[in-house]
Amino acid sequence: MGRILKPGAALEYEGNLKRMDTMALSEHSNAAAGLLSAMANPKRLMILCCLVKGEVAVGALASQVGLSQSALSQHLSKLRAQKLVKTRRDAQTIYYSSSSESVLKVLETLEEIYCAPVQKKSAAA
Repeated sequence: MGRILKPGAALEYEGNLKRMDTMALSEHSNAAAGLLSAMANPKRLMILCCLVKGEVAVGALASQVGLSQSALSQHLSKLRAQKLVKTRRDAQTIYYSSSSESVLKVLETLEEIYCAPVQKKSAAA
């Protein structure tokens, strides 16, 4: 998950964020907060992870994330409100897919932080 610092030690970041344009970010801070707020719920995060690979029917999505269709509908409503998912209807089946490049970038970062260390440990064993 990252380095553990000694008490009182400062974390020094060596990436591109040191050159972050905070004025540009302030113009988009509401959109960024909305995105992060929508993704902050563990079930909504898992829904978005399931949609990375492509569209999924509502019933299959409910099974994958372990929610009733009613609870799933509530979460999908919040994701639709932020324009993070889109729908397609085929007869009586509704399919969901990701509609946000921003979501994919955030999920890639989360995968790198939380999943890659687990994969490295598994490969080393």
